[in-house]
Amino acid sequence: MAQPTEPTETIETAAPAPTRGGPGALRALRERDFRIFWVGLLVSATGSWMQNIAQGWLVYYLTHSPLWLGIIGFCGSLPMLVFTLPAGVVADRLRRRNVVMVTQTCAMLQAAAFGLLSYLGVIKPWHIAALAFSLGMVNSFDMPTRQAMVMELVPRREDLLSALALQSSAFNVARLIGPAVGGVLIALIYELNHSYMRAVGACFLINAATFLVLIFGLALIPARPPGMGKSTSSVWTDVKAGVRYVRRSPVMLTLMLMTGVSSLLGMPYAVMMPAFAQDVLKVGPVGLGRLVSSAGVGALAVAVVLSLWGHRWRRGRLATIGAFVFPVGLMAFALSRNFALSVACLALTGAGMMCFNVVTNTMMQTTPPPSMRGRVMGVRSFVFSGLAPMGNLEIGAMAKWFGPPVAVLAGGIACMLFAIGVFFRVPGLRRRR
Repeated sequence: MAQPTEPTETIETAAPAPTRGGPGALRALRERDFRIFWVGLLVSATGSWMQNIAQGWLVYYLTHSPLWLGIIGFCGSLPMLVFTLPAGVVADRLRRRNVVMVTQTCAMLQAAAFGLLSYLGVIKPWHIAALAFSLGMVNSFDMPTRQAMVMELVPRREDLLSALALQSSAFNVARLIGPAVGGVLIALIYELNHSYMRAVGACFLINAATFLVLIFGLALIPARPPGMGKSTSSVWTDVKAGVRYVRRSPVMLTLMLMTGVSSLLGMPYAVMMPAFAQDVLKVGPVGLGRLVSSAGVGALAVAVVLSLWGHRWRRGRLATIGAFVFPVGLMAFALSRNFALSVACLALTGAGMMCFNVVTNTMMQTTPPPSMRGRVMGVRSFVFSGLAPMGNLEIGAMAKWFGPPVAVLAGGIACMLFAIGVFFRVPGLRRRR
């Protein structure tokens, strides 16, 4: 199989071509298939965030250990380290709509099993670890395929940034609503029957039901042909082609490295939220929901701005801004002992994370040809989520010995130092359109 060549890396200086038809977000939503996908994703992601908040609270309730929070995070993200690269090949070889339907069905079954075990009061930490591992396997194939699928639903290249921002908007509206509703629901059911098991079990079962909306929506979307034609090469050969493609692009390689550092040292802060809510800020499950939701507020605000006006700014500059804002919010959160201030800091963290992730995702999707896009997204998923197991274990162990605030602060400092290094060593990144 002939390997595609990397486009020449140039710094664009001309102003972008004017767009017609109103804000990019409105143009993307005029695509029927994207509208269906977006609505289904919004409902499903809301349920998933309810499960996320319930799982963290359940782990800390059963173990009272920040190390166990890291272990469960490790189990949930370990499959991403193993399967995301071959999953990118699957995303190119098979019809992406069909792959996503299978992954969403498997995720629904996992949530239902989680809910039944919890509601019956028989769940143990090892059950949670095993179920988290199974969901990680599902997500390994779902993430690169779903990201590559967006380009099929929005055929005009100039609308992709807006479409990806809208996809992130749905995710972050869910992140705003799901944890808040989940936290209140846990507290309410506990007040009624004094059982955290039934409370979190209800969140899991509700999540299982929300997957039906996305699965039904996907059934209404025609399946496009695979991104690449029939391949006679091995999966490993195709995986190496995707890695080689990324390695030959200086800007894309830099973005991958920045994504990897944030995934390894910054993003694992999320698994420490139950410990912050219970022992540092002492705000209980309702406060936990608000903490997690606050990051969604900042991320949603940025996603909306990018979906409406992101096409007017240099993408490299936006990515650089996000790379600096994220660790600033993270370090401030680690130092805060006031609940309101912590909420504001997490909102800033979410804003920086969203600005960096959406813009870099757009740059990585628009550069490769369709036949390579799934594999490039597989590499990104490997870097974004595959390094998370080590990060989750690292922050869990550090939190056990030095406390959650020190563990989160150290990650924020490391991300800031790397962003400063990139700023001076790769000046072409912030000038890239």
